[in-house]
Order: sequence, then structure tokens, then C-alpha cells
Amino acid sequence: MAVTSGAWSKTMVNETAVFRCTVSGTDDADLMTLITPDELDGSKPFSVVAYLSEDMTAAGASAIDIWGCYSDLASLATADAGTDCYLVAALSGDLDAGGTQVTHVFPALPGGGTFTQVVNSTTLNFVLLPAWPHYIFNVDMTASLQDAASVVFTVIQKNPDIKGF
Repeated sequence: MAVTSGAWSKTMVNETAVFRCTVSGTDDADLMTLITPDELDGSKPFSVVAYLSEDMTAAGASAIDIWGCYSDLASLATADAGTDCYLVAALSGDLDAGGTQVTHVFPALPGGGTFTQVVNSTTLNFVLLPAWPHYIFNVDMTASLQDAASVVFTVIQKNPDIKGF
């Protein structure tokens, strides 16, 4: 297992926070980010864009999982082994080579919900979640990677309360 989770980069564009993390792997069945930066406010809507440039697995499916984290030390070792975090949304849209998956996360009371819409090669997910202090995003695959692969996660949130990084 050789997963490399890059640090989150942070930029502001027109009162909109943009966080980006690249995750790479070789023969893994999971590609997970580090916990999201403190500046991401789970009580406000945000979007997660997952982009991959190559086929993830020769056979099998891959989808995005969202983990809610309650500690600054939260981590994810595999799709089923989290420390200080819980699986809060398991999305069903399969990621294809060169495809993009966009997930819109809206704050909600516990017991929210998820629905998915596919438009051309882009899968759109709409998720209702209670706010968490941090999140981890994971590409959960039913088979190991066929080759080395990278996924770029971009999180976008309109938040005029953030005055820059």
C-alpha cells in the first residue's frame, strides 16, 4: 500500500474558499485525503469536486465516501478503519477515467439523505449532512488500482467570513 495524501492548498477567490488536495496510489483499494482545513465550515454548504485522469480499476467500481471527523487528529487507514471519524455518506456514482464527480453538501439535521444525478460524464451528488468539524474524502474501490493513479479533490465554499489565508 503506497497512498500519498498531499497537504491541502488554500486560496480565496471572490469571498470563496478553494481547498485542493491531490491523492496518489499504486496498488491500493482506497485513496483518501487528510482531514480538511479548519477554515472549511461544515455549517455552510460546500461542493466537493473529484477529478481523475485515468481508469482506477480494470474491473470493479469506485465511488466517493465522506467521513465526518470530530478531532484534529482524525485519520483514515482504509475504507473501513477510521480514527476519530465516521462514515457519513457513501456515494454511489461510479468514477470513470477522465471523469469528474461533483458533490454538493448541505447542512442538515442528523439523518439527512443523498440523491445522485448523472449528466454526460459528470456525476452530481446532493448530500444532506449535519456539520462536522472536519471531513475526509475517500475514493472507495471494489478492486485495487490497476496502475498508479491520482485523484484531485477540490472543495469550494462561498464564505465571506473568511478574510484570506
